[in-house]
Amino acid sequence: MTTKQRIHLNNLHEKKRASYQARLNNVLSYDLSFYRFKNGKLNVSKLARCSGLSRGFLEKHLWFRGL
Repeated sequence: MTTKQRIHLNNLHEKKRASYQARLNNVLSYDLSFYRFKNGKLNVSKLARCSGLSRGFLEKHLWFRGL
């Protein structure tokens, strides 16, 4: 792989990561009571559907944040 290709792939990865981070911050800034079950647990599947992020990605980052 050439240096130019590596730089291009790194730029694509940074854009994708920034997009995911912006979506994650956007969905977490919203009222989380909308995404909760009646028993108080967070409905990660609904959160994933509404935000357009994968369930695994959300579970990992919510676990990091302690939610």
